[in-house]
Amino acid sequence: MAADDLARRYADAARLWEDALGAAGAVLTRAAHRAGLETRDLWYHAEMTDGALAARVGDLARSQASLWATASLSALELLGRAHPLGGLAAMTAAFAPLPQGPSSVAPAARAGVLGVVASELWLGYAVLRERARWAPGLVQPADWALQHRRGAGRVLDAANSLGGSLIKAAQFASTRPDLLPPAYTEALASLQDRVPPQPWPVIEQVLTRELGRPPLEVFAEIDPEPLAAASIAQVHRARLNSGRWVALKIQYPGIGALIETDLAALEAIIEMIGRLEPAVQLRPILDYLRWTLPLELDFRREAAAAAALRETVGQHDWVLIPEVIAGLSSERLLVSELVEGIKISDRAGLIAAGIDPAAVARRLVQAYAEQLFQHRVFHADPHPGNLFVQPGVTGPDAGPVLVLLDHGLTTRLADDLVDALGQATAALLQGDLPALADTLRGLGLTLDAALDLDTLRWLLGLLLGGQHLAALGGTGDAAAAPDAARLGLQLGTRIGELRADLLLVGRGIGLIDGLVRQLAPELDSLEIIADSALAAAGD
Repeated sequence: MAADDLARRYADAARLWEDALGAAGAVLTRAAHRAGLETRDLWYHAEMTDGALAARVGDLARSQASLWATASLSALELLGRAHPLGGLAAMTAAFAPLPQGPSSVAPAARAGVLGVVASELWLGYAVLRERARWAPGLVQPADWALQHRRGAGRVLDAANSLGGSLIKAAQFASTRPDLLPPAYTEALASLQDRVPPQPWPVIEQVLTRELGRPPLEVFAEIDPEPLAAASIAQVHRARLNSGRWVALKIQYPGIGALIETDLAALEAIIEMIGRLEPAVQLRPILDYLRWTLPLELDFRREAAAAAALRETVGQHDWVLIPEVIAGLSSERLLVSELVEGIKISDRAGLIAAGIDPAAVARRLVQAYAEQLFQHRVFHADPHPGNLFVQPGVTGPDAGPVLVLLDHGLTTRLADDLVDALGQATAALLQGDLPALADTLRGLGLTLDAALDLDTLRWLLGLLLGGQHLAALGGTGDAAAAPDAARLGLQLGTRIGELRADLLLVGRGIGLIDGLVRQLAPELDSLEIIADSALAAAGD
C-alpha cells in the first residue's frame, strides 16, 4: 500500500471516529438539557401536598435514571456504528477497507435503547395508575400531563439519536391521534427526516461497490458535500463525462440490517405492551413500517415508480419528475437528472421569484388529485423537502412548474381504494354523513354503530386533512375541539384497523393539506379534488 494511500486511510478513520465522538457528545448534551427541562417542569405546577410532592420527586428520579441509561446506550450505539471494530481499534484499521456497516455493538445498543424507553413509558403510566388506585389524593391531572410530556420527550430523543426507521416510526405516530395523546403527536410532529451525513469516504466505498469501478471513471466530478442527508440515504451532486449534471442518491451501508434490528425490537416491545396493556394499540405503527420501509430500501423499485409517474402526471408541462439514469442505478444507488428549484414551503422565496403561492397551491392539489383518481399512481411522501417550484411555463399551461422528488413511497393504488375515496369525496362535498360512513365501512373500517358526528369528523381529519370538515358542519380545525384528546383516543378503539395503503394516502393528503394552508388558505381544494374524481368516474 502506498504511503499516501495509507495516510489517507488513517485520516479517514480518524475523521470517522471524531464525527462519532461529536455525535455521542451531542446525545449526552441533549440528555442534560432534557433533564433540566423536566426538573423545571415539576416545579412549575400548582401547589402540592407534601405527599404529592414526594411522589412526583420520586417519579422524576426514576425517570431521569432511565434518561441517562438511554443516553449512554445511544452514545454507545453511535460509537459502535462508527467502525465494525469500535473504539480505538478504528485507528488501527487503516490497512482494511472502511466500514461497510455497524458492529455488533450498535444493534445491541439500539435494542437496549428501545427496551429502556419502552420499559420507562410503561412503568411511568403503571405507577400512576396504581397510585391513583391506592392513594387517589396523590395523583392529579397534572401528574398525567407530566408523564405524557416526559414520555413524548423520551421517544423524540430516541428517534433523533438513533435515526433510521425510528424517525419514520415517530413521524407516522405523530399523524395518529387515535393511538397517542396530544403531547406525543405534537412533540413528534417536529421531527424532520434529516440526519448528519455519513463521511464521504464511507459513501465513496458504497458508490464504488455499486458501480463496480472507481466513481471517477464514470463521473467527471462529484461533490463530496451532500445536498441532503435523510434516514436511509444521502444525495450528492455529480457531473457525467458527457457534461450532464446528476443527483446521486446513495444508500447508507448497513442500513437494511439496522432497520431489521429496529423492527425486531419493536415487534418484541409491542407484543410485551400488548400483553400488559391490551387497550394500547401500537401494532398499526409496526405494520405500516413493515410495509413501507422495504419500498424505500429498493431503489430499483423507486426508479420504476418514478418512471410510471413520469408517464402519467409527468406528461404535463407544469409537472417535472427527474429522469432516472437506468444504466447507472442499482438497488442501493439511484442516479437521476439534477433538478433544482425553490422549496415549496418557502412562501417568501416564491414571491421574491415572482411566483404566485396561490397558483402553486392550486397546481399542487390538481397534480395530486389527478395522480390519485385518474392515474392511480401516488407520490405518497409530499413533504416540503421533496417538492420544489420553478418559474412558470408559457402557453396554455402558463404558471409555475412543480418538481416532485424522492419516489421511495410512490406506489400504484388498489382500484377499490381509489373508487371508495372518490365516493367519500362526493359524500363529503354533499354533506351526506350516512353515505360517507357507508363508504368508509366499505374500506374495511369496522365503524362502531354508535359512531357520532364528532368522531367521524375526527376520522376525516386523520385521513383527509382537516380543511374540508366544514362540509359536515365542522370547524375545519381538528385540533380546535376542546375534547380533541378524548375523541382522538376513542378512534383507536372504535374504528378497528386501518389498512396500510389508506394510511399512506391519508398521510400524503394530510401533508398536501398542510402545504395548501400555508400557501393559499382560502383555496377550495375540495372542489379541485371533486372535479378530478368526477373526471375519472366519467372515463
